[in-house]
Amino acid sequence: MDNGRLSQFDFGGLMNRAREALPADLARAVKWINSHLSEPVRIDMLAQVAGVPPRTLEAHFRQYLNTTPLGWLRRMRLAAARQALLTSGGAVSVTAAATRAGFSQLGRFSGAYREAFGELPSQTRRRAGQHGPRGAGEIDDRAVLLTWRAVTEAYQVAPDSCSAALDDVAQAQELAPRYGLAKALQAWCIGQSAVHNFHMQDLNAQGGGRAQSIGLAAEAEALAPDDALALSLCSGALTLAHRLDDADRLIERAIAMDPWSALIWLRRGWISAYSGDSDAAIRELDLTMRLMPFEPVRHIVLIGIGCAHFAAGRYDHAARWVREGVKANPGSFWAERVAIAAAAHLGARGEARRGARALLRKDPDFTIETARRAWPVTPDFRARLGDGLALAGVPRA
Repeated sequence: MDNGRLSQFDFGGLMNRAREALPADLARAVKWINSHLSEPVRIDMLAQVAGVPPRTLEAHFRQYLNTTPLGWLRRMRLAAARQALLTSGGAVSVTAAATRAGFSQLGRFSGAYREAFGELPSQTRRRAGQHGPRGAGEIDDRAVLLTWRAVTEAYQVAPDSCSAALDDVAQAQELAPRYGLAKALQAWCIGQSAVHNFHMQDLNAQGGGRAQSIGLAAEAEALAPDDALALSLCSGALTLAHRLDDADRLIERAIAMDPWSALIWLRRGWISAYSGDSDAAIRELDLTMRLMPFEPVRHIVLIGIGCAHFAAGRYDHAARWVREGVKANPGSFWAERVAIAAAAHLGARGEARRGARALLRKDPDFTIETARRAWPVTPDFRARLGDGLALAGVPRA
């Protein structure tokens, strides 16, 4: 287990990011909640702290954080209790962790904890006692450096950078075979190759890429159950393998562990887009952009928002957002399929055909059938994508 490399839940850093990412009233409310986790909280009192009417505050929580004020309070309390259990090396009891985080009823706390993290608090405490507090079980520095370099490469979501990321994580795993983050990253990169037609034939033959990705994700989850980033990467691998329910389970656990990670909200937004919940996808990806408005995340956010608009039938918006994303990172040319289909549905057939010819020069093996099989989208999205590509002149098979 690589418990020595847990994702940090730094409340001080969280507040700094909140002030930059959220409206002032919401940032004040979030800051106050985290300073008073163990105290009773009422909506009217919280609205007074925020300086806005209760209805406005509730609307802002839903718009920017996809929850209610009390839902956010519960999320913060659970995250604080988990951190107390993990960092104590088993020295803090479940009752003490729950009480310090503001839970007065241990039974309800245990049920909510299990729902959020997939295990009972006693199991977290037991594992922390077996492996020691954070800092134990150090991973070879070279493996860590290689893995974090691979993170940047993987989030380019492009053929060459994906290949480079796989090379780096392969070396990292030779140095640290049980480093869960490296294995999770490998799972996601192999999933990218499989669905985006990155021409890694040894991985993709007869669906082998997806099967390998699923297996690696399961291994990584077992190795790094407390690393929110690793779980989000596993969720990405499962998403691309069309295992949306399993992916959703993991990303919700990751959000519960680290609710201020842009990389985690990025995955949450893409799952919503694939599922056809366009409004939620745009809201979640907007939060991602507010938390990290720069590369390597920015272009994936732009493309994701474009896909959400396509799912909602807003083809002009879809084409605009996707093109902006590909312009920001031309290596992600795989996303052009959505802009091409959107242009075709808008009646811009000449533009769509020019886009299709350009895409086929970059990916000569691309077909409508390839596009239809690639993503775990709704049947309606899949049909409209195929119809648009057909109008643009993309070969069917």
